[in-house]
Amino acid sequence: MMSSIYSMDLLNLLFKNSNDAVFFMEKINGKYRYIFVNDAAVNLINTNPCGKTIEQVIPSHLAKTIIHYYDLTIEQNRQVEFEDFTYGKMNVRKQRTTTIPVIQDGKNYILAMTKEVSMSLDLEDKYLFMRSIFSNSFLSTILVSNDLQLLEANPTFLEEFNIQMEDASGISMLDMPFIERKTAKKLKSYINRARLGENVQSKMLFFIDKHNERRCFTASFSSLTSNGENIAVFIILQEITEFIKQGQALRTASHGLEMFKNAINSLADVIFTDVDGNIIDINERVIENTGYTHDELIGKPHHILHSTYLSDSASMSFWQKVSKEEIWREEVCNRKKNGEIYWVDSTMIPLKNELGEVEQFLMVQYNISSEKQLMSELYIIERNFRAITENTNDFIVVTDRYGKIKYASPSYSRKLGYREEELIGLPYDRLLKPESVKLWHEALNPETVDVIQEQKIELLLYKKDNSTIWTEGNYTLTFALSHHEITEIVMVSREITERKELEDKLTYLAYHDSLTQLGNRRKLYKEFPLLKKEADETGTCLAILYLDGDNFKEVNDIYGHDVGDEFLIQFGNSLVRSVRNEDLVIRLGGDEFLIVLTGLSIFEKERSVQLVHIMDRIKENLQIGWLIRGSHFSPTASMGISIYPKHSISLDVLIDLADQALYKAKQSSN
Repeated sequence: MMSSIYSMDLLNLLFKNSNDAVFFMEKINGKYRYIFVNDAAVNLINTNPCGKTIEQVIPSHLAKTIIHYYDLTIEQNRQVEFEDFTYGKMNVRKQRTTTIPVIQDGKNYILAMTKEVSMSLDLEDKYLFMRSIFSNSFLSTILVSNDLQLLEANPTFLEEFNIQMEDASGISMLDMPFIERKTAKKLKSYINRARLGENVQSKMLFFIDKHNERRCFTASFSSLTSNGENIAVFIILQEITEFIKQGQALRTASHGLEMFKNAINSLADVIFTDVDGNIIDINERVIENTGYTHDELIGKPHHILHSTYLSDSASMSFWQKVSKEEIWREEVCNRKKNGEIYWVDSTMIPLKNELGEVEQFLMVQYNISSEKQLMSELYIIERNFRAITENTNDFIVVTDRYGKIKYASPSYSRKLGYREEELIGLPYDRLLKPESVKLWHEALNPETVDVIQEQKIELLLYKKDNSTIWTEGNYTLTFALSHHEITEIVMVSREITERKELEDKLTYLAYHDSLTQLGNRRKLYKEFPLLKKEADETGTCLAILYLDGDNFKEVNDIYGHDVGDEFLIQFGNSLVRSVRNEDLVIRLGGDEFLIVLTGLSIFEKERSVQLVHIMDRIKENLQIGWLIRGSHFSPTASMGISIYPKHSISLDVLIDLADQALYKAKQSSN
């Protein structure tokens, strides 16, 4: 049965509405069984796993990692943090999990809290960049995890090799039917090299397609990383089967010029014109790419292919080059016969006869529509990023090397109440409470932080109305290698005021008695070393005053537990009124209380006078008493005292000695 310390009601109270995913599980026979999960956890794994084991809920390659860290947490009996990544059809998530061991009555439990972590812009941009470019590309692209699982593939790859992603789950890519044995060994080597940061490009691999035909590809491997950590390997496959066949055919040819011509024809549109720009010959690629027939183009001016005439600047450049018999090059927007437009990188080369006179022009055009599309995609990414930045609730700020604000997202104005012009140029530490200024200045010092890794920081900010909010941010230093100095600090933060308030509340509950609101035994053991240090530094003594209310049981028996609880509250309040603010009043349990008296004289006679005065004041306040539901109570209490450092320097020994003195006092009074 679950310990009352972690009852279901308490777990729901603490974590039900948490934005972080929270799991509480028990280790039984080497397996971890889910006992409690909050709503965020259900949303994260798309199921309620209570009653099931990790292996029944989580994919095997992820479960293996999770179980490793859970076992480490219990074996070392300490908090452990780890990060992992999950991939979906439309996104990639980075998560940080904190695990806390709970050992109760010989049973092992794990409390795990998982939060989604904002990936670095480099990782996210690279992932989106690769997806946007290659999703509908004729190239085959795949994403492979560190344990060689096939995480994602574009439609071209899935179609060519007849793969269903659902069937690929949990299977090593090297064991899939389209991989040859020789290819598997090479593929594994290339992936491992890419994971280690090597630039692995243009490696030839053979795969078996859905028709059981052997096809040749060149493969490029790119490491997908975050904060210096390899996450996965992105592989781009470009089929070269036909090129291989063409190469074999070319090697049988005897004439080098014919070989060159075939190569050009396979890559570019080739157009010959006369000196007036009229087309006199074309290669097959022009016919294939434009939709015109040979006869429809021969004799026509070359700009029949242009979607519009050249811009004035491009036209001027063209005629200047032509008049000087120089090579002209420009990007040109062409139009096919069906009206579809496409972009080409066009080069015009003058061809001279044996007399050195230009008699023809050779125009070589490479289709760059994909590159233009890429630029368009990048523009969209930039525009979307700006839209996200301008509308997010996160705090995004860019400062110079001295911490002066260069850019602040609108959330600073919305949540802090400042106008944009008030923020630009303002030192960021002007927004911070004094206790956060030191942390911020340390962040600006490259000698105290890792200039490569992203860093985390919690800061307390002033609003314009002088109220405060807590933020948790990740910041990165932009470092100029040329002169070894910081150029910018980029920080993305989010408000955590509610979380900090909850942490403060939980801390208070951990160190205070829930009934009387006095400090508890944990509070005593936390504060005593500080009180002892102060006494040593000031040359004073401490007294442990152990108190036990007389005949408290009769109050419960006669008036009931509700009155008994209120009696204990008033008893504690009376003790607090009887001592100074610097003294510590603790409820140990039941009607047992303990007071740590500070600043007492090291001389016994003087100290005795001080103690008698304090105990008399306690007795007087108890004698005055209090009313509860019309009944007046004026209780008495027995007390026992021990002195630090006279009797001991150990708190446990001092408590035991004071308890013994209390017992003797009760015996003598009886």
